[in-house]
Amino acid sequence: MAREDLFSLFVSLALRPHARCLYRAQKLSQPRIRYASTSNIPPPTAPKSNIPIHVGLDRNPDSVSAISRIPIPKGERGEKFTPSVLSRPLGLQNRPLPGQNSPLDRRTLRERTQEFTSYEKALERRRVYLRSFFRPYFQEWRRVDHWKGKSFVSNERLFKREKALYFPNIWGQTLSKEGDGPDGGRDLAPAITGKISIIGMQSGQWAEEQVDTFVSTTSNPTLPRIIEDSNGLVQRIDVNIQGDWIRALLVKIFSGRLRKMIPEDRWDKYFMIKLPRDIRRGLTDDVRDAMGFLNSQVGYVYLVDSSCKIRWAGSGHAWEGEVEGLNAAVQRLIQEEQKLQSSSISAASALTSKSLSTSKPRSKAQKLSSSNTDAIPAAAAA
Repeated sequence: MAREDLFSLFVSLALRPHARCLYRAQKLSQPRIRYASTSNIPPPTAPKSNIPIHVGLDRNPDSVSAISRIPIPKGERGEKFTPSVLSRPLGLQNRPLPGQNSPLDRRTLRERTQEFTSYEKALERRRVYLRSFFRPYFQEWRRVDHWKGKSFVSNERLFKREKALYFPNIWGQTLSKEGDGPDGGRDLAPAITGKISIIGMQSGQWAEEQVDTFVSTTSNPTLPRIIEDSNGLVQRIDVNIQGDWIRALLVKIFSGRLRKMIPEDRWDKYFMIKLPRDIRRGLTDDVRDAMGFLNSQVGYVYLVDSSCKIRWAGSGHAWEGEVEGLNAAVQRLIQEEQKLQSSSISAASALTSKSLSTSKPRSKAQKLSSSNTDAIPAAAAA
């Protein structure tokens, strides 16, 4: 019996229990005849859940990352996994702005109260905390067993500028002795705007060695020459990410040793980031998934253009051909940026010359000719 029939039956019983009950029983006992429909209207689909896949407990039901759609290991015993070539652009839809993804809580007391009393926000917090609670502690280390944790193979060609996505803003301390601002940190977005940036992200010594297979002088001696010949257009940025306060404290204690290992001109470009205790702030799981940062124990390299878009990415140890692919991508991006700069300069010069020609004062001959032409119709009228 359908739900509508039951509802109408209960209503009938409430109105006239004796008379309507007999009538309803006779009506329900009659067989229903259904005729074949000739319409092509598709059957109604089941309503989709409003909960996005990256908020649920299982982020990877199809063995791919929830946002970047990169194939990942299932975690089964005896599994054979091979990383695939990166075929989709990585990053966020919106341009990075200073203050985004900051671990600092800048909300007012009223905003905190409204969020705390919101039922929808409470459900979101519950899902996020349950997801982090049920995640296996050694999940990332188990994925390291496959090809030393390599998440994907770098793309062979640059992602197109109009299709590429944005690198997120990151907030953290640097090695600069001049200070990082009143809050003890600075934003990454202003540092990468207007320049080609080679960003290496690591969380430990092993991940740093993986990044060095792409960008170090020993593994890639051509890259330093390309950076030097670019006349400041290409820069290298390092991001050291620590997941707990103990590791972050150790990195801060040994910051003097890091200054000895890194050239002084790169001190303000070496960011030390601590993931906050509140997993909804800073570099959240969604942001890391969108940028392809799927394993915090592995090193990643990103090539970002002057508009903060990710054009090339690599992970883990560099495989054969990836170092040459990075060098070719940097050189191609330098040519593209120089062409854009020359076109913008020529457009600006054309604009200035046009404005000067319109505002240029007239000479004496031009004034006399204009006065003579003005006098001709006056004489004709006389």
